[in-house]
This record gives sequence, structure tokens and C-alpha cells, in this order.
Amino acid sequence: MMRRIAQAWGFASIVLLPNYVDMTSAAGDARMRIAVPLTRIALAHLTDMFIVGVLFALVMAALRKLSGWPWIRWALMAALPILLFLRNLNVVPFDVPHWAIAACAVAWCAAFLALILKGPRIAGKLRAIGGNVLAGFSVFALVVTLQLVRAALWRPGTQAFSHPVPAAPANRPRLVWVLFDELSYKYVFETRDPTLQMPNFDRLRSESTLYTDVTPVAYRTTRAVPSLMLGRAVTDVEYTPDNRYLVQIGDSSPWQTFDPNASLFGLAQQSGVTTSVIGWYLPYCPIFVRVVTQCYWSNDDDQDRGPTMLQASYAENVWFPLRVLFESCFSPDRAWDDETRWASESHIDSVRDTSRHALDVLSSSQADVIYLHIPAPHPVAFWNRRTAQFALGGSYIDGLDYCDRLLGQMLDILEKQPRWNATMIVVQGDHSWRTEMWRPLPGWSAEDERVSHGGEWDPRPLVIIHSPGEQTPQIVGAPTPLLFLHDAVAGEIRTIAQSPAHP
Repeated sequence: MMRRIAQAWGFASIVLLPNYVDMTSAAGDARMRIAVPLTRIALAHLTDMFIVGVLFALVMAALRKLSGWPWIRWALMAALPILLFLRNLNVVPFDVPHWAIAACAVAWCAAFLALILKGPRIAGKLRAIGGNVLAGFSVFALVVTLQLVRAALWRPGTQAFSHPVPAAPANRPRLVWVLFDELSYKYVFETRDPTLQMPNFDRLRSESTLYTDVTPVAYRTTRAVPSLMLGRAVTDVEYTPDNRYLVQIGDSSPWQTFDPNASLFGLAQQSGVTTSVIGWYLPYCPIFVRVVTQCYWSNDDDQDRGPTMLQASYAENVWFPLRVLFESCFSPDRAWDDETRWASESHIDSVRDTSRHALDVLSSSQADVIYLHIPAPHPVAFWNRRTAQFALGGSYIDGLDYCDRLLGQMLDILEKQPRWNATMIVVQGDHSWRTEMWRPLPGWSAEDERVSHGGEWDPRPLVIIHSPGEQTPQIVGAPTPLLFLHDAVAGEIRTIAQSPAHP
């Protein structure tokens, strides 16, 4: 009896692993991305493990009563390893070609059948080993269960804080730094789709310096942003249960705690320059709590917690992952559509919330440096450019339309303020549109396929810098590492620090 319970528990932990892996991994991805407790999400995952384990045990008990059980058992032993591997392809840290999977599956089944027919004694021993291996996964299940319990008890750092910022004279320099996540130079300016109009990016370009050949510093936001903040290439990050942000700098350096005092915001604080931060995806406020003047961050996306949603009820977060699991087995197209809808709804919440706070800060904050990390045009799709409304089923091009509209609102606010003529604006992508990553995932549209020419990847993020008083377009066409922005921002912070702080 205990052996069968262990088998059911182990099976449930493996088949559901893609749903919770980022909540239990050492990297702490889900903890890093979310500004509220994970309690409801973790309990939903634990409930799913219980449900799948009970169902597996009941099905196996029914199969054991059938007259054909010996052959059914052989079929299960041949099929389960393949099915569990396919289920966990997204967890495998490297790409596995489909042909390799098919070839290995055929070879495994053929070898298994030959062993049953030609070596029944060896096959019998293998059968016993297989049952013990599945039961042995209960050790893994126990570890996962404890990690999910720990995730349920975890509490995030602060989500928002604000210290008073005094008014500054109109001639005091100011920096507005806007990071549009996944903003690609190619699709904004070089090969803009003829169906897309971007008047506000064109407006900014007409009085700014555009960099046409920027070399990215990292493929992922978690590396690119801290690299920009420190001025050194960050190669890996972790977020511990006690909310410490760890980084590796270089290929073989030891882990070290990210030092906010060594960052650009730390430089600003040491120079008497006030800062206001609106962030997404990274725990900006817990990291920079001692050096930033004002801060807010959030992330409602589901991508690091499996198919669960912060706004959904506990019952919905229990049911939806099981529904997608069932659909992926019997109706993959429907599972794809459901995951796309769920992911889009949560991303819409992220974009709407962050954009609203960004516009509020631009309208009301007197901070010398305003940093805005906007989760657009980052997939999945969240906008319909034809209706100018948040919507499901769009494309990366729709996301660019949203960015242009938001940029127009930002510029309209800034141009009416007394410090406009002393304002430097940096608009950038942390990396470009990662077509290779998004193409195999739910949310990739026919328009994405057309615009990207079948998923061709261009690595260049967009960078535009408007200096105070600049009125004509300039172009820098030479290869430029994205890390140059660190020195540019640091230089502007020093310029601000040298200016009168009071009217």
C-alpha cells in the first residue's frame, strides 16, 4: 500500500513539475517576479499534486483488476517515461530536436518489446526496477512539497514607498529613463511594418540621437537590467527566500549580493540626486529600498508560476492547470488557445498597472531621475492597434503601437512641465524581440510569423537619447555596446548633482 501511494505521489510531482518549477528552483524566479505573497498559488499547486496523485492511484487500482493487466503494465512501463519526458521538455535546460525525441521513443519501445519477447527473466527484473524507480520519485515529491510549503510561507519585500521630494528650479537638469521591455530597433525603425504607424517615436527621433547598431548585454531582463545598473555584465542571478538578490559578474565569478550602493541609483543617492522608480519583473523596491527616493513595482504575469493568475480565485488556480494538462493530452490546440488567453489576461494586468503608475509619476513627481520599466511590447499579446484597446490575440506589432501611444502620453506630460527644456530622455529596450524564444510558445500569432519572416532574430535593442535642447536628428551607426548607457546615465546624474537643487 505504501509503495503504491509513493508511486502516485512521485508521478504527480513529475507530471506537474513544469507548473511549479520556478517556485521551487534555487534561482527563486517566481519570488523574484512577484510583489505579493505566493500563498494561494503554492496551495493551489499542492492541491493539484494531491488530485493528480489520487487519480493516478484510482486508475492504477482499476487497471490491476483487468484480466489483461500484465500486458497493460508492460505498456505503461514503455509509455510513461516517454510521456513524462515530453511533459517536461520546457524544464530541460537545452533544446531537444523533435526528430531526436521520436527516434529515442521508437528505439526505447522496440528494445522494450524485444526484451519482453526474448528475455522474459530480464524483463521481469526490469519491471520490478521500474516500479521501484517510480516509488523512489516520492523522495523528489517530498522535497517539492516542502519547497511549496516554504513558498506559501514566504513574504516579499516592500512593493512601494515614497519619501518627500522638494521642488526643483526649472533650469535644474532632469533625466527621464524609459525602458520598454523587449523593444527592438529593427521593427520600430529599420523594417517597420507598413500597417503600423508610430508618430511619437518618429517625433522623438526627429530631435534625438538614434543608435542603429547596439550590441545587447544579455538575452534576458534579469541579466540586462542589473548589468546596466552596475556597468558590468551580469551573467546570472538568484533571489533567495530571505529576499537577497545575488549576481554573478563574468563567467566564473562567485555569487555576490547585488550592491545597490554601487548602482546608478546608489550614485544618485550619494550625489544628492532624487530618484523615482516604476518597475516590472524585477524586485526593484526591495533591492533599492535604501537608495531610491520613490518606488513602485509589480508583476501580474503568470509565466513563472505555471498557468496560475494572481487575480484568479483559489479554485480557478487549482482547476485551470489541470484543465490545460488534460487538454494537452487530448486537444493540444485547445490547450494552446487556453494558455494563450490566460497568459494574455495576466500580462494585460501588468501593462495596465505599470503604465498607470508611470504616467502618475511623470505628472506628479519632482524627482531628478525618473526610471520607468514598462512591460511592453514584451509578449504575450495584450493590445489591438485597430481598436486601440487592451485585447487578446494580438501580435508584437500591436505591442509596438501601444508603446508609441504610451510614449506620446509621456512626451505630452513632460513638454508641459517647467523642467522640459532641461530634460534628458533615454528610451531603450533591454533586449530585442526574442523571436526564437516566443515562436514555440502559446501566443505566437500569424502576424508575428509574417513580420519576423518565420522567426528570424535580430539582436539589436532600440536606443534613443534626447539631450536638452536637441532639435535635429542624429544617427550613430557604429557598433555600440548597450553598456554605454551606464556611463551616459552616470554622467547625467553628476551633471544634475552640480546644479542648484532649490529654487
